[in-house]
Amino acid sequence: MKALGIILARKGSRRIKRKNIQLLGGKPLVVWTFECAKKSKKLDRVIVSTDDEEVKRLAEQHEIEVPFFPRPKELAEDVDSVLPLKHAVEFLEEKERYTPSHVVLLQPTSPFREPSDIDGCILIAEKTGCDTVITIKEVSQHPFWMFKTKMEKGFTKLEPYEKVDLVGDVLVWQNLPKLYYPTGDVYVTRTELVKKGRIFGKTVYGYLIPKNRAIDIEEEIDLLLAETIIEHRKHLLRWLCNALV
Repeated sequence: MKALGIILARKGSRRIKRKNIQLLGGKPLVVWTFECAKKSKKLDRVIVSTDDEEVKRLAEQHEIEVPFFPRPKELAEDVDSVLPLKHAVEFLEEKERYTPSHVVLLQPTSPFREPSDIDGCILIAEKTGCDTVITIKEVSQHPFWMFKTKMEKGFTKLEPYEKVDLVGDVLVWQNLPKLYYPTGDVYVTRTELVKKGRIFGKTVYGYLIPKNRAIDIEEEIDLLLAETIIEHRKHLLRWLCNALV
């Protein structure tokens, strides 16, 4: 198995301006992913696909390959992530005759992933022969408690998203079926699927991430939460150090 790590880090961002180079814990957001990827024991190679000069500079500074620059303009917009992945795979195949068996998508918006998460996902792909492995977390908002809306008589009318009777055990969280959601930390996919424009194949396995590490930076409040977690970790470390003295 030959796993190619691809870090997608475009310049534009709708919710947070220049999100990938925003400082988190004193370093640019994308650097968290650079450092994590370099510590992986199962990635055969790591590259970055970007249209951002600053991301390119940071990648080279951290010895992350930038085999092409810039990423094609049409792939630097809001597009399905599989499209820049497909471009990267086809570029390396054409220019370098390099074809990995698997592509590992690493998004800069997941700063708290650990090298063991990457390697754990790759190991599952190796052991099971599945099409796709993704990091997951247990949902905090259950679809049984979600609603669709429509305007009626000038007001917002709610209709259950799922066809369940909201009474009794359904209203007790512990009685609800456990469901899981992709964290965005790691996606491992067969290269043949990526070349067909897909990330998810027929057989998908999950790698569970604890909620305190499954932070996806999409909005300003996510950055604030991540900073709070970092400060909390520093406080605990200082406390432990003092306790051991």
